[in-house]
Amino acid sequence: MRRGLELLRAQNVCLYDGLLKSALAEEEAETGNFEGAIEIVDDALASSARTGQRTYDTELHRLRGEMLLKRSPVDVAPAETALQRAIALACEQGARSFGLRAALSLAKLYRSTARLAEAEAVLAPALEGFASTPEMPEIAEAQALLAARSKRKPPDGSD
Repeated sequence: MRRGLELLRAQNVCLYDGLLKSALAEEEAETGNFEGAIEIVDDALASSARTGQRTYDTELHRLRGEMLLKRSPVDVAPAETALQRAIALACEQGARSFGLRAALSLAKLYRSTARLAEAEAVLAPALEGFASTPEMPEIAEAQALLAARSKRKPPDGSD
């Protein structure tokens, strides 16, 4: 993968840079090299800023947030910021599918820190208008998270 990226860069082909680097970053994370994965994502974001090819930025910020959380599960603030940036970019770009993926990641982070109302507040609007489909399992996962939350919600609606 690295060699392929080098060849594309040598030919000044940057259209799929973010997509390819995100796959490489995920592979690095699979091996436990979260620092390396974050560096790859940061490099992809720098390339997109340089070239103007920002199509994949939402997903890169989501990945960055997830990698930051895996690297340091106790320090959630940097991951939360990255995921919020991903959601904001998705809104700006009208990239609803990427926005839902980012909202789902942020909702999971909020649930892990017992911020259930915030999880629902970020996930419900992102899910609006989506119907379950096998091609996007994140929809069913988001629906299940919201359904689980409503089952646990006290009758007065407080947390």
